[in-house]
Amino acid sequence: MSKFCKMTQVFVSSVDSKIASAVQKLLPSVNVVDVDINLSASDKSNIEENAEILLADTPVIIDLAGKAKKLKWAASTWAGVERLIKEIGKEKPPGFTVTRMGGAYSRVMGEYVLGYILTKERFIIEVAKDQETQSWNNLKHRNYRNLAELTIGILGVGDIGQEVARLCNAVGMTVIGVTRTEPTEEKKSQAVSQYRLMSELPSVLKDCDYVCNILPSTPETRGTLSGDILSHCKNKKSIFINIGRGDIIDEQSLITALKEGWIGGAVLDVFQKEPLPKESPLWSLPGVVITPHIAGATQANLVASSFVDNYKLFIENKPLKYQVDFQQGY
Repeated sequence: MSKFCKMTQVFVSSVDSKIASAVQKLLPSVNVVDVDINLSASDKSNIEENAEILLADTPVIIDLAGKAKKLKWAASTWAGVERLIKEIGKEKPPGFTVTRMGGAYSRVMGEYVLGYILTKERFIIEVAKDQETQSWNNLKHRNYRNLAELTIGILGVGDIGQEVARLCNAVGMTVIGVTRTEPTEEKKSQAVSQYRLMSELPSVLKDCDYVCNILPSTPETRGTLSGDILSHCKNKKSIFINIGRGDIIDEQSLITALKEGWIGGAVLDVFQKEPLPKESPLWSLPGVVITPHIAGATQANLVASSFVDNYKLFIENKPLKYQVDFQQGY
């Protein structure tokens, strides 16, 4: 019998008030304590004194990290881990396990990428503008490409990257997965046509019609696409899609790549500074689509399902999925 089998209480605190009830529905025998995101003194005291399992937004975990006396596992509702590492792991890792919300955002982010590829290829935005002006541009918008003719390069092939690969592969696209090190056979996805290393990035960019960044923000990844490396996209006029982190490229480098015609456009959901300042040229550059960091909007049922999968591992004293590695920075 697991030493954790008597743990029947989970504290939940998130701006999405539906998460707690979704967890409770999946774990009817567990006492799910729904704590308001604006922690009152009594709520904070209750967590600090009693919580062994905490499912919460990253700011809540940061606030309670050094105070929750019994905490064994903190599960963040966020996919990104930069703030966690910066705030609670800057000197040494915490004395409890921290997991990111893996799995919960894969499908919606994959749909975002595929949706905007279709938007670009079928001129959906342009056709909508024509409708506003009652313009019938039959010849202009019929010269679209078959998705099966296109190649997408995915920078970062974790759980989200693999789902992007699966959806793109399903519509016939060739998928190049770009990783820091060669993945083991068991970690490879059948949806990825070929794996290439980050050290081969220039040649990867030459081969891609779309380049999708899903890399986390780490010292090794920041600025990876800054400078003139996107000039390698100029033959195919690749479209750059960024759903990873804004610091993969500095704004001026991106603007240069667009103005010089190295890339044929961009779909941007993340930025160095958010919200994107109104004075940024990116708002009005041709071929650029701006979305306000919504590619992976929280879906309560998906968050709850991912958490419960890990909860079952936890009570059996098995290794948890999506553990934050404070040494590696992701």
